[in-house]
Amino acid sequence: MAKSPGVFIVDQDPDVRFHVQRLVSQAGFTPAGHAGLGTEAVAQASELRPDIVVCGLKEPLERVVQTLESLAHALSAAPIIVYSSSNELSVIRRAMLAGARDFLRAPFGPDDLKRSLTAALESEERRRLREAGGGALGPQGLVITVFGAKGGVGKTTVSTNLAVALARRADQTTVLVDADDTFGDAAAALALTPERSVTDCARELHASDNESMKRFLTLHESGLAVLATPAAPFDWKGIAAERVSLMIQRLARQFDVVLADTASTLSDVSQAVLESASLILWVTTPEYASVRDSLQAMQAIRTLGLPEERIRMVLNVAAPEVEVRPQAIEEALGRPIFWTIPYDRQLRRSSQMGQALVQTQPLSPAAANLTELALTLTGSRPAPHADGLLSRMFTKRNGNGWKHGRLKVNEVQP
Repeated sequence: MAKSPGVFIVDQDPDVRFHVQRLVSQAGFTPAGHAGLGTEAVAQASELRPDIVVCGLKEPLERVVQTLESLAHALSAAPIIVYSSSNELSVIRRAMLAGARDFLRAPFGPDDLKRSLTAALESEERRRLREAGGGALGPQGLVITVFGAKGGVGKTTVSTNLAVALARRADQTTVLVDADDTFGDAAAALALTPERSVTDCARELHASDNESMKRFLTLHESGLAVLATPAAPFDWKGIAAERVSLMIQRLARQFDVVLADTASTLSDVSQAVLESASLILWVTTPEYASVRDSLQAMQAIRTLGLPEERIRMVLNVAAPEVEVRPQAIEEALGRPIFWTIPYDRQLRRSSQMGQALVQTQPLSPAAANLTELALTLTGSRPAPHADGLLSRMFTKRNGNGWKHGRLKVNEVQP
């Protein structure tokens, strides 16, 4: 499992260093040593090789600037963030010219620190990707990762139908990446028999040849491109998480939307896909076990420094019986339900038959719902239907009291 990024703290005041260490831990990162200014900081940081450095700006400013310049030289791949109670532009400018990546106004809390650390690391990753790709990244498509902390929540069914809806109804060039490194079955759910797989693509990915990726894709009749998981899970052995991240970035330069399905575990591959996402659709069902596993996984990913503002909870009502009420789910997970997929027995059945319900039965409750989700995610508008049935489906309640489309808690009947 990937470790949490290590943060090295530099400040001439030991009490402040101790306080910042606590903030680093509260922000979900790992304190990776601390030191005062000068040669002490440079020597320790050079030995520990942290992922990122946080440094206090205090008088005499010259000594701090000298330390920053030495750290930037010794740790060229580690972003430096500085903090100070002063907001004088001259002070901030000197720190930036010395090599700092971001500035935090003190005092600051763990949330402020987390945002700054995450942004600095993402900026550094983009720089590395630019260097690996031999040029500018260019326009980036939307990267959506579909994750579920428990098997059987309908994650792959949601992924495949949403991907087809994005390609067919939202008019987005879309690629579905099956990054499930256990037993992915997105290709089977679409009745596809791919000749090449995602692991083939990751192994043979050329740094300067984006066109070479196309030969690994399988085209679905809807226009969706699919990058399938290998038939044997052990084919994932030796695939570095960094390779998966680079592959997704490359695809995002060629498609409007990259939709990645993941395993229900926090493996290195899953973490790489989650970290690459612009948006994470976290699928759970109203079953107690599913909510419990989601809560445990949510607590685990907080240690990874993953920006939680990217997560959107998707409630998939996969059975007519509802075990846990939506209000209880929101309270347990500490976040609102972004989208609710209504119970539709045709949804799972169509997946087992290798069909996308949004294509074969577009006016069924779940298909209409997932199409609306695709249009919402891309900022599009639903196309009008002559009989008006689509709009009626979004407001009609079924026997369980669920309202199709986006769920508001106060709309759920007791």
